[in-house]
Amino acid sequence: MSNNNNTKMNEVSNQMGLAQPLKSGWIAAFAVASCWFGTHVGGGFASGNQVVSFFGQYGSYTVIFPLLAMGLLAVAFWIITMFSKVYGYKEYKQTFSALYPHPKMEYLFEVYYLIIVFAAVAAAVAGAGNVLANMLGVNYDLMFNKVLFNLLITAILIILIVFGVKIVVAASTLLSVAIIIISVAMIVVGLTVDYEGIASQVMAYYNVTDFAKYTHSPATSIIRGIFVYAGFQALSIPVVIAASKDLSFKGVKRFAVLGGILNGFILAGSVAMLSKWYPLIAALKDIGDFGNTLSIPNQTVLGLIGMKWLTSLFGVLCLCAFISTCVTLVYTLTQRFRVYFFPKKIKSVGVRSFFTAAIIIGLCFLISLMGLSSIVNILYSFDGYIGFFVVIIPAFIWGIPKLKKGLKDQKKTIS
Repeated sequence: MSNNNNTKMNEVSNQMGLAQPLKSGWIAAFAVASCWFGTHVGGGFASGNQVVSFFGQYGSYTVIFPLLAMGLLAVAFWIITMFSKVYGYKEYKQTFSALYPHPKMEYLFEVYYLIIVFAAVAAAVAGAGNVLANMLGVNYDLMFNKVLFNLLITAILIILIVFGVKIVVAASTLLSVAIIIISVAMIVVGLTVDYEGIASQVMAYYNVTDFAKYTHSPATSIIRGIFVYAGFQALSIPVVIAASKDLSFKGVKRFAVLGGILNGFILAGSVAMLSKWYPLIAALKDIGDFGNTLSIPNQTVLGLIGMKWLTSLFGVLCLCAFISTCVTLVYTLTQRFRVYFFPKKIKSVGVRSFFTAAIIIGLCFLISLMGLSSIVNILYSFDGYIGFFVVIIPAFIWGIPKLKKGLKDQKKTIS
């Protein structure tokens, strides 16, 4: 398309109320890809739990699945984001109301999104409690300890939500960068150390004779590792739509490419490392002082390697990541639901916010008692199936035809 046509398209877009396509460079595209990446790489990823659950337990062949899952998701994100830009939608509610055949079908996305947000907060509470217990050398799997540490994390959350939300939000970007650095360091260390030597020493010390076997279920591994994981990670789409409002069509394409590569390769590296260590850490589950070695597998691997400084640093960062996830998500839910909490009787917005947040945290605390592994295996997987049929399939079935029609209509208007 010529520059003259691009100029005319921008004028038409403005008349139609569409966002001006301002940025198409790689830097702008990378900024949006980083928003997607930051949503993906939280405490659940950093702990290694969801990596083992969706990939590592099935074997090293699953290392290719993250690339396929994130590639599929990148295409779906490109379709939905382009659709929102062509028709001038700036947030996810408008986008999905128009994407589906009937506007009220958007409630399907709302249900999916609420389930994953509540599950993510509960997982973050459980994960933070588990990490803290491991750092203090306490067996988290005992119910009394689980309740105690989860309550402690819940108390910290209430304090931060009331007094420190701005601090947590301001620190979240720096925290994400630190997690990426530590994750890459763990992957490199975990893949390059003498695994056989460490395994033989540890197994001899604890009198363990056999490695644990991988879960042999190729069909299930493909479904969970590609389609369900992509559906689960589709939760990033509201952030992506909002963050891409200043991108041009070319910028959206570049963001999708960068996002797919960034998320896919970092995740694949983590899968390669944890699938390598899975037979050992699974064999050591509930033996000696280890407790549930698969709950925070990255912490287990670092402990076995013996790099105390990296183990301690990882524990602190992972704990902070879980708490940051909790605070930001609970704050978002509070802003959304406080308007329904007796607005006529309780006039103070602050009071309504406090009680709304307390109820949300209370519900998430109860869910957190399932434990991080159960939340990931059950709730994340369940919502992953929903996300696949509510976000990804509609992008291809309804999104592509409507996107083509919108682009065709724009070209007619320009000509």
